[in-house]
Amino acid sequence: AECSSCTEYPVFTPSALVVKYGDPANVTCDVCQKDCSGDVFGLEHAVGNVTKNGTTMFWTVDRLTEWEISLLCFYTSNQCTSILNPTLYRKYPPESVSISFVNHTEMMFENQQYTLQCSVQNVAPVQNLTVTFYRGNTALGHLQSRSKQKKPVSETFTLNITPSREDDGAQYWCETKLELGPAGPQRPPVVTSEKLNYLNVEKTKEIIIDFRRTHSLHTPLTINSAVVERVSSWVCTSQKISPGQKRERVSSPPGSLCAMTLCGEDCGYFSSLPAGDPLHLPHLDSPLDYR
Repeated sequence: AECSSCTEYPVFTPSALVVKYGDPANVTCDVCQKDCSGDVFGLEHAVGNVTKNGTTMFWTVDRLTEWEISLLCFYTSNQCTSILNPTLYRKYPPESVSISFVNHTEMMFENQQYTLQCSVQNVAPVQNLTVTFYRGNTALGHLQSRSKQKKPVSETFTLNITPSREDDGAQYWCETKLELGPAGPQRPPVVTSEKLNYLNVEKTKEIIIDFRRTHSLHTPLTINSAVVERVSSWVCTSQKISPGQKRERVSSPPGSLCAMTLCGEDCGYFSSLPAGDPLHLPHLDSPLDYR
């Protein structure tokens, strides 16, 4: 509502209007309840019809199809105005919902980050949409759009996840809910995606490299006759080495113990490769650099 020196504002009934696309709609505006000193008043509208009864006006439309509509009720004594912005929503919101991983179709590895995306097609109003990601029956996060677009749009929502070995066999999916407030449907429209196939999380193994005996070593490593070409992470007692998918050389200050996490059979090592132990180090056949 806007005015310069109003004692009261025009009042819309209902105060909020939520309409399904193509449905009829109506609203009433009482210009003033008392002290109605102005003799010019009205209700500005782009569609529909207005009838008057004293200082009360009735707006009706047989079929509302304008996404960006505004009603302005006013009287001119003190330039008092009130604005009502009806909310129009699609009959079947949204048209479709799907879930996938971003740039990933292969096996997943524990403790590495991946991105889920929930694609929502043809929804309005998108600012009233809540997207929830699930792992099984557990909600992982709720997202909302920042868009103020009132017309139907398509949008993609993303969520980062870091699977653990307990997630092996889990299913991911997303759900959309169009929440239109007290003036909207009593049961907010809900649409769910399909469930992703059971997630395969490759369990990693850890090898302990004793840098108390050498300063650095080169990859690929040959450990117990298995060639290791890809290392997912290194963690040392004296320093933290950033994770990487491939390394040509790994080094650490003398006196350090480093744990090397390997990422699975498909990355170049065999399932029979034993886990390392500071007291029982694996045999290294790779070249060692003592420089």
